[in-house]
Amino acid sequence: MFEKANDINLIIVSSFVMPILLSVILIWFFISYQKKKYQYEVERKDAQLREQALEIERQNSIQSERNRIATEMHDELGSGLTIIKYLSDGVVVKLSDEKVREDVTKIAQYSTGLVRNMSEIIWAMNSRFDNVEGLIGYIRRYVAEFLEDHNIDHTFVADDIKQNINLSGEKRRNIYLVIKELLNNAVKYSGSQKIRIEVVSYPDLFVKIIESGGKGFNPEESNSRGNGLYNIHKRLEQIGGSILFYRTISGMEITVSLPIFQEDKHKGDLNLM
Repeated sequence: MFEKANDINLIIVSSFVMPILLSVILIWFFISYQKKKYQYEVERKDAQLREQALEIERQNSIQSERNRIATEMHDELGSGLTIIKYLSDGVVVKLSDEKVREDVTKIAQYSTGLVRNMSEIIWAMNSRFDNVEGLIGYIRRYVAEFLEDHNIDHTFVADDIKQNINLSGEKRRNIYLVIKELLNNAVKYSGSQKIRIEVVSYPDLFVKIIESGGKGFNPEESNSRGNGLYNIHKRLEQIGGSILFYRTISGMEITVSLPIFQEDKHKGDLNLM
């Protein structure tokens, strides 16, 4: 009878103790799991932060190298070519032989062209201008100089430009060269008398060139003449851009577009060019 009572008491105690013990074990496992999970998350975030820090350091190093190269090109090559141009101009005045004068004049002209082209490369390499504002400002200056030299009435509209939208040197240079080629075509082939340029920077970058007072041109026929449209399409293809041509009664409307991806707004350029 006594043993039976002890068995009953043991069962009763076990029925209370075992659930408690199991609960304690489960709680311990849960706490251990959460602790390990927390440690894993902390280590993972630390690793991400280290990777981001290394990436930022790498980008800063690349940008510094780009700026160094741009500065050296400006100081060394730029000044040297400018000196060659001025010396050539001075020599031309003193020469009596017409043939030699022509050759020296060509040297001066080539030097001027090289200085201009090098200036464009330096601008593309300088990370200070890795943004939409830098691109639009450079295009605006070129448009004014180029069209004024050809006595073409022009208007440049770039209202409501979004701030702090990054744009790599490669994209800036390709867009600029495309606009440069299109304006050259407008002067050389279309005979435009008036050009209006409109720029929109959001949600994507759009540059619209509206030509009037000229004859316009057929893009397909122009491609067969090899006037640079092939290079335009190739440059835009390299940076994910596109171009549309639309003939109007008075001339042409050309729209160059470039998607501005989210990463472009937060990441620096990882290329030297």
